Amino acid sequence: MEFTELGDRTVPAGRLVFWTPTARASAWADDPRAPALVHEHHVRSAAARGPQQVDPAWIGVSFGVGRIGRHRLARAFSAWLRQHEHLRSRLEPTPEHWVRRTLPANAVALRQEEIGVFADGAPVRRQIEAFFDRVSPLGWPQVVFATVEGADGVTVFAGADHGVVDGYTLAMVPGQIRGLLAGGAEDVPGPTFLDFGAEEPNLVERLPMRPEHADRWRTLLRGESGGTPAFPLPLGACEAPHTQVSTDQWLLDAPAAARFAAASRAGGGTTAAGLMACLALAAAKVAGKRQLSVVTLANTRPDRWRAAPGWFVGLQPVRIPTAPGAAFEDTVALATAELRRHRPGLGSSPAHIGRLLRREIRPRFVVSYLDVRRVEGTPPQQEDTMLRSRIHSPAEVYMWLTRSERGVHLTTRFPDTAVARANVARFVQAAEQAAAQAATRVADGHRVDAVPTPEALPVPVTVPAAGRPEKETMLPCG
Repeated sequence: MEFTELGDRTVPAGRLVFWTPTARASAWADDPRAPALVHEHHVRSAAARGPQQVDPAWIGVSFGVGRIGRHRLARAFSAWLRQHEHLRSRLEPTPEHWVRRTLPANAVALRQEEIGVFADGAPVRRQIEAFFDRVSPLGWPQVVFATVEGADGVTVFAGADHGVVDGYTLAMVPGQIRGLLAGGAEDVPGPTFLDFGAEEPNLVERLPMRPEHADRWRTLLRGESGGTPAFPLPLGACEAPHTQVSTDQWLLDAPAAARFAAASRAGGGTTAAGLMACLALAAAKVAGKRQLSVVTLANTRPDRWRAAPGWFVGLQPVRIPTAPGAAFEDTVALATAELRRHRPGLGSSPAHIGRLLRREIRPRFVVSYLDVRRVEGTPPQQEDTMLRSRIHSPAEVYMWLTRSERGVHLTTRFPDTAVARANVARFVQAAEQAAAQAATRVADGHRVDAVPTPEALPVPVTVPAAGRPEKETMLPCG
């Protein structure tokens, strides 16, 4: 399963249909449950900017369902919405506070809009992207569907505001919809994201006091001149919002991923720790960095909400010491210790961290890892793809590492400049080489050399743009 921008996705030709949840105004009822802090912050931020200034902030998923009639699709989409009440709810501002209103399960209808038949997939993609761009944290519905009836069957596209779903949620959606299409019974609802929001203050308050958590963030910010960690090489971006571009590739195929996992275990870690070690080795090799500094994203669902869709994402400040030519096994050990020492949980969302530090946290260099084989329910199939909206930022570099049955996939987004394209490509290539070498040496039964002395560190590398150098300057999550 990949995570990519819809604009980079190949979309089939065929008959395009939009599906929009609707409800009577009289069906909405006041709901006393308070929102999750991360969702409230998301909506408040959008409201402060104003409806005309809110950039698209949706994420989504596409997946095939075979040759299915529209009546069966309508039943499945409706059943899925009945299961997930937070997708039938919205926050509305009042002069004093925010009010939640929620629809009963049977109050949601689906409006079908046939857009047309297209012989080429490019205009279909543009139509779907424009449709999803209208999804807003300030309105409802916050999730919509599009279907393309093509030569190979129906492809479903679902897009939702990032405030109500995360990457783990997206990985669950294809299996849930396919199960309903196959005639599976609707699940008995468990605790939902709305229930979590109501209980969150008590859950966080019961956590043991950890002053070192705030100290960890303050140390990280001081080390980055008051900001969050930046990508270790220049990006050539200006201060103004800048269009971002995406690249994606398979870092390891399935056999190599299995060998890499074995290499990571041999170093005392997991595949996630092994991949972080490869990024640290890349930072040392191409930028001469003595440590990798980055913000990572983590799934923070409590056990009761293991199967609940929503936005359960925590931020984790990570610093992994390294050096050019360091042994993979030694770097994995350092990465494992770092990830375990500061494992995020409840109270580590961007909104919580902002409150803790009394300042807004704006991650710049972010890494996310998700093993879709471990999601609750039926794992996604190989061709299923997670999607996201276009982003504008002069300084952000996000990397999504996804482990599936096919191997390890890497998607990266960064400012669309010549400097960033060159430097991100060099960084990714170095990480890919580190991962491949670790997997190969497991197969060959070899170990890597010892860590070199600090004197062996090279001078940091930069790649200037042609002509006059440009000024160098997160979540979704996903």
